[in-house]
Amino acid sequence: MLILAVAAFAMSACADPVRVLFDTDMYTDYDDVGALAILNVLADAGECELLAVGCNTYGEGNRSVAACEIINAYFGRGVVPVGCSRAGGKVGAGACGFGLPEKYPESVRHLVSTNAPAATEIYRQALANSPDKSVVLCSVGFLNNVAALLESDRELVASKIRLWVCMACAYPKGQEYNSKTDPESSQRAFESWPRDIPIIFTDFQYGRHCYSGRAVADLPDGRNPVRDAFARMLTPRDKVERGHSWDQYEGHPSWDETAALIAVRGWEKYFNLEHGYFRMVGTDGADEWIADETALGGRVTERLSRDEVGGILDRLMCRQPLHPWGK
Repeated sequence: MLILAVAAFAMSACADPVRVLFDTDMYTDYDDVGALAILNVLADAGECELLAVGCNTYGEGNRSVAACEIINAYFGRGVVPVGCSRAGGKVGAGACGFGLPEKYPESVRHLVSTNAPAATEIYRQALANSPDKSVVLCSVGFLNNVAALLESDRELVASKIRLWVCMACAYPKGQEYNSKTDPESSQRAFESWPRDIPIIFTDFQYGRHCYSGRAVADLPDGRNPVRDAFARMLTPRDKVERGHSWDQYEGHPSWDETAALIAVRGWEKYFNLEHGYFRMVGTDGADEWIADETALGGRVTERLSRDEVGGILDRLMCRQPLHPWGK
């Protein structure tokens, strides 16, 4: 047993880090902050490499790029390229970066999001520099960047990406915020995606009642932008309407954090998988689930309890950086 354990550890230690493209709205909801923090924490642990970050919301008052730059800089990854969409998605100021640009202006390279490089360009460069079938795309926002990437070079996507983890859609049918906000882009992305590359969906129904973030918000005040965002945005305990508020005592719905976890560690250890795919129907942002046992991908369902998964996410988000602020 000891020999087997040592061999398993050695195989794990020798495994190449997962190469990740992270596409985020980083807009009004702050589970994006948690997801980017988790990717950075897992990069600290040698489990992944964060190749690039793209924001799929933009505008003069939009601070999504700045928020991403600050979080990456906190984990010592200020050199990771952060880009922004040029069309589609949603235009607006949103939560204006959750107060992070005001507290950490020294870590902001692009206060105005559209001054950042185009997301499609930094994605293409990252893919071109990657081995074949080595990249995982983790998208937790609108699908305009994904659609634009496919339209710019579908062959590049097909040759370099091995998995798309997508936080979108409502099960078994409905209108979910990420996929309905720009339904045309969602439809183009789903229909143009190469059929031999799986899409793993973590949909609205899974993340809605998987809570995390309270432990992060309760960390001591200091120079920690992840803590700052959760402390600023999470509903205080005495204001929570048990069973009715989006936020609960345990924290905020973990839509995006689950996507980040799956992108790096896979679904098998934490979730079950219902095989099939989502597709867009009509023009109003509605989607429907198509169950298909022959599909390579599917939607995650409960294996570990949601409380257990939320605890795992909390422990990851509470980890301190190996090299805070690049020190």
